[in-house]
Amino acid sequence: MRRAAVLLSLLSTAITAYDLDYFDRLRTDESLVSSAEKSPANADRMWQVSTPEGDTFSLAQITAFLPFSDGTSIREAVEDDLAATLLAIHHFNNPELSPHLNPEDLADCNIKLTAEFHDTRYSPIDSTRRFTNILQRENMLSEPLPAGVIGAYRSAVTSPLAILTGVNDIPQISYASTSTDFDVKEQYPLFGRTIQSSTGEALVALELFKSLGASHVGVLFVTDAFGSALQKAFQDAASEEGIVTDSVAFSYSADLEGSEIPNAVESLKKTQFKLFYVIAFEVHYESIMKAAHAQGLIGDDFLWIFDGFDSATFHRNAVYPPGSPLALATAGVGLIGIEGGLRSEIQYPNVETVPALVENPETSYEKFRTAWRTTIEDADFEAYARSRMPEGLEEIAGYDPDYTFGLEAVSYTPFLYDAITGLGMAYCRAANGTDNQLFIGEDVFTQFANSDFYGATGRVKIQNDTGTRDHTTELFVLLNAQPQEELDENGNQVYKLVPTDYYESGWKPIENRDFLHAGGSTATPKSLPEPEMEMNYIGNTGRAVGYTLMGIVAVGAIAAFVWLLWFKNERVVRSSQPLFLFMVALGSLVMASSIIPLSLEEPVPESGLDAACMSAPWLYLSGAVIAFSSLLAKTRGVRHAYINPDLDFIHVTSFDIFGTFSVLYLVNFIVLITWQFVAPLEWNRVDRESTDIFDRAVESYGTCSNDDALPFVVVIIILNISILIVANWWAYQARNIETEYHESRYIGISMASILQAWCMGIPILIVVWDNPQAKFFVQAGIIFVTALAVLLLIFVPKMLAIRTDLVKAAEESKRLAYTSFTNRARNKEDFEGDDEEDKAHPVDQSDTNTKEFSDESPEAAIIAAAATFARTESVDKSSEEERPKLGGNAGSSASFKDSKRSFGRDGGLVESISKSMRFSSGALSTDDADPKVAAAAAGGIRVTHNPRSARNLEVSGGREYSRAQLEHLEGVPAEEIENFEEGEEDVEAPLREADEERGAEQGDTRTLSQ
Repeated sequence: MRRAAVLLSLLSTAITAYDLDYFDRLRTDESLVSSAEKSPANADRMWQVSTPEGDTFSLAQITAFLPFSDGTSIREAVEDDLAATLLAIHHFNNPELSPHLNPEDLADCNIKLTAEFHDTRYSPIDSTRRFTNILQRENMLSEPLPAGVIGAYRSAVTSPLAILTGVNDIPQISYASTSTDFDVKEQYPLFGRTIQSSTGEALVALELFKSLGASHVGVLFVTDAFGSALQKAFQDAASEEGIVTDSVAFSYSADLEGSEIPNAVESLKKTQFKLFYVIAFEVHYESIMKAAHAQGLIGDDFLWIFDGFDSATFHRNAVYPPGSPLALATAGVGLIGIEGGLRSEIQYPNVETVPALVENPETSYEKFRTAWRTTIEDADFEAYARSRMPEGLEEIAGYDPDYTFGLEAVSYTPFLYDAITGLGMAYCRAANGTDNQLFIGEDVFTQFANSDFYGATGRVKIQNDTGTRDHTTELFVLLNAQPQEELDENGNQVYKLVPTDYYESGWKPIENRDFLHAGGSTATPKSLPEPEMEMNYIGNTGRAVGYTLMGIVAVGAIAAFVWLLWFKNERVVRSSQPLFLFMVALGSLVMASSIIPLSLEEPVPESGLDAACMSAPWLYLSGAVIAFSSLLAKTRGVRHAYINPDLDFIHVTSFDIFGTFSVLYLVNFIVLITWQFVAPLEWNRVDRESTDIFDRAVESYGTCSNDDALPFVVVIIILNISILIVANWWAYQARNIETEYHESRYIGISMASILQAWCMGIPILIVVWDNPQAKFFVQAGIIFVTALAVLLLIFVPKMLAIRTDLVKAAEESKRLAYTSFTNRARNKEDFEGDDEEDKAHPVDQSDTNTKEFSDESPEAAIIAAAATFARTESVDKSSEEERPKLGGNAGSSASFKDSKRSFGRDGGLVESISKSMRFSSGALSTDDADPKVAAAAAGGIRVTHNPRSARNLEVSGGREYSRAQLEHLEGVPAEEIENFEEGEEDVEAPLREADEERGAEQGDTRTLSQ
């Protein structure tokens, strides 16, 4: 604060300070040259002069190469660079006026600076030729050889100059050239700079793209020293960070109306990138963006970031007709600008933003702003600066001799100020470090390379191995070109430059400043276009198939429920137990419902898909356990008959069914609930190996997965398949045991179907796991087969049994009526002539009763016919001897061959009637009914054949044969039976051979039954 006040006081009173041109005037008076012998080492670099006041100074001439023009037109704001140079020299020569220098540090330094200015015209050749002429001129006090060089702006111009300065032992400091090549000290030994190298600038730019989430960046660059070095540094840094770049070049001297730049932009389009980093100069901007508009690379889907531009020049030039290609393309572009300090003010078009000065500046930049504003407003300084403009500019278009200096030092101006300050301080340290000021250019550069001071741009820390400023001590700003709502006075579209982010050891947003893209969006475009993704959805067709299969099972289950309620009092239903049938139908329905969660996919919300993932195994396993537990309970009952061969009825209670269900469900529930909490299945979309040119997956599929779920899946599969295998083994052991309505056979087939579906379906499911359509079809198929197989195999035979009973009852009544009539006729022939006895015969009355009952119902006819035959005693006795009775029941009265078709006089008809009654409705009963039938009516299944019974084992020779096999064995010699082995694939073959031999001998060929 004190130094700022001193500065203002000195500038206003102009006391004790050397005038702006004081040391320039000393160079015009040869009489002031010191008579002391100058050191040969620095004799051609510094002139020692003694003033009349008794002061002795060493005058160091600074040659400044600045881009005043491009040879044809004046560069915007270049006068500010000249003013910054003169101000820095004035402050160095008068350290009391400097906002940064400490006069005590320069108290022992008598070196003073003077300057000459040359226009580089952005041309390496012109600049090199001019510098060569300077080095060859005669060394005079008024025109001395340069003690140091400042500049140049373009790296391409700086490069040849830096080689010459290195050869001639002249330190050179640049304020704008950033090429990384200058860090190679073997080629540029005395080159330093107060700005970062391309490597540092590339890191800053890369950090910006990283903050935008970029993965691919297209780079368009000019092929000069600056552009090539920055492009290479950016590409190398991006590669290390995993960001893909594709670079396209064009020459600095490209015809702005030619095809080189449009062709380069077209090449950018072929990359399909959407984020572009342009390393160029203001002169190239319009050609680039016209081509971008023509190629359709503008709008909210694209982002253009320019580096290397002078923001002030760009801002003044950005004036275009509304709706023109350039007006549309400019909206939303970004500029990476380097600033001496953070300026958050919006730069409005055609209005020079002059923010107020900080009253008590504390930062170096604010102190510099105060000094600059005060100096620029001084008329003497303005006149002095105009007098120092290089000759020849007045002949170049655009030159304005009445140019007004900017009240704000922008762009590279503060860095130029620091370059002069840093070089002057290096002179003093080099002089103070040697005896009698014996130093050379290398000494000066060494001192500069070790500099660490505060200047106009804040802390200036130079890397001692390269002489380049550490980029972490610089401040960068991202400027966003946003269209101004009002047009200018000529009706053109103009833009405001809005600082939205700044870099200071990382990019940080400026509060309340959003980066707006062309359409006003604040969302950063993605690096690449969205890939044409093949999502591999199950699709509506796949779901329709799955829902159709589920619907078939559901309709079947509902039909089973209705049938069960309708026929709940039938003996078929009661003997099979309604609870058993209900659980089979319910289990099938629940299993089928698991198809619904398996069919879900996007656009269902992810939370819903996660819930569906775990609901599918819960539904399927719950349904399977419900249905399978009832089957297993029945199978246990059949196995009980296998263990107890003389068991006539199989009783499976509700307790047996519920107990089996409870055990099975408890085991599965424990696994499922643990799975649910430890590693629940979640919806994930998995990429396949197919990729596009950007190595992005272009195909994916949705699936329920969890890396930790496999153990639970394995346990579930092993557990249930093991139980199913045991049940199938029990069914296989009891395969030859026949029960009423063949229930045990169908239960065994249904369990075998489930096992087969699982054993075949699970491997197929693993193979097609990454194909959602195929996986869903397999899953739906497994569910459909297991559910429908159980449903059909359990219910359809019972439905047919009830239908058969009704049909059989009707047919039996008719047949018995006919038989009664035949027997009555035969009795009439035997007792002819006895009319009264014939009329009184009970058969007549019974026949009448039979007819009457027949007219009423089949069941009543059967009962009546049975009573008639029981009372008839005149029926002829058959002379045929009754064969031994075979079978599992004590009540069987017919041989395996003839019991189904013989109704002889030995009472076989009565036995047939008894059998028919057993198959009839549970509503039928007689007082003399078999007690086993009554037991069946109470909820049991009659065992119609048990191959392990004592009688059957005696006939079969100790082997377990089915009823069909035993029918064939009846009458076969014992020695032939011994040739049959249990378990042969074709047990019938030997029986057929024996039967054919007997048939040939007896002339009675019979057909083997199944």
